[in-house]
Amino acid sequence: MSKNRAFTLPEVLITLTVVSLMLSSLLLVFSRGVNSSLFLTKDSESFKMEVSLFWDLERKVLGAKRIRIENNALYMITSGGSHFPGVVECAYYLEGDTLRYHEFPYPYGRLEDIYDGIDYELGRVESFRVYASDGNIDQSAYEGLPKYVKVVLNGREFVFETLGK
Repeated sequence: MSKNRAFTLPEVLITLTVVSLMLSSLLLVFSRGVNSSLFLTKDSESFKMEVSLFWDLERKVLGAKRIRIENNALYMITSGGSHFPGVVECAYYLEGDTLRYHEFPYPYGRLEDIYDGIDYELGRVESFRVYASDGNIDQSAYEGLPKYVKVVLNGREFVFETLGK
């Protein structure tokens, strides 16, 4: 006697329900992992830009011969250039929500002018403010060589000491 046994409808429905619950939980875990990874990548790129800017500014401010701060832009004559050998004129300035850097060989005109040289985007920022400081008073407009240069980038404050005063 041969007995053909088939699955009943409730058995099939229970099996499909269990499989669909397992797949939906796997999909949820996978999507959370992807979202976390994207957030971490964005955060690490921002942090990388800030660290790179910090070390670049440290070198340039320490080698600065003259600094001008105006309208939250930092202009310098410095021996710490990134692209040209020797003394350069450089500027850090905000254009919209983009922090930009411009560098050209010295002497090439007035410190405030931006001529042909190397100009590139450092990255998108929420805020960028620059101050000259003597340790007590911060000035948003300055020309000369202050004791300190204070840069506030995305709410983080960086203080750089110069060789002046």
